[in-house]
Amino acid sequence: MKAHEELKSIFIHRKNIDVAMEIFGFTGQRTTIIDELTEEEVLKLLKIHCPIPSELESECEQLKSEIFRKKLISNILVLAEKTGIKKANDFYDFNKWMIQSGKFKKHLNAHSVEELKEVYKQLKAVEKSNTKSAGKPFTKAWWYKEGKRKALN
Repeated sequence: MKAHEELKSIFIHRKNIDVAMEIFGFTGQRTTIIDELTEEEVLKLLKIHCPIPSELESECEQLKSEIFRKKLISNILVLAEKTGIKKANDFYDFNKWMIQSGKFKKHLNAHSVEELKEVYKQLKAVEKSNTKSAGKPFTKAWWYKEGKRKALN
């Protein structure tokens, strides 16, 4: 099937004015008719309206990975605030901790997904350690816990 004919078959269920407006905008206001499109323009339009399935799958995987990464970063920040490493609306102490005490010695956005999982495990261990040492009077974790309790009264 010729590329022009294939493009026409894609646009057959749309209103003529909608097709004309899309082509007019796509060609830089040169034409509104499918038959006047160059071969290169037709191929670009076909690629837009009929993407290759492998491209869709890779784009979908990238989006899933990005969403998962953002969720991990969000969980890390919540855990860091919970443990007292990060204060609300202040990233200075947290970034300093990440560079000095973090497992990979770099700021949060520079980590890959696998590294973020390790940082999350590290923060979970810090939380567990703080919970354990909060039972012992006059430790840093105890003061932090008592300070939070005092603020609630």
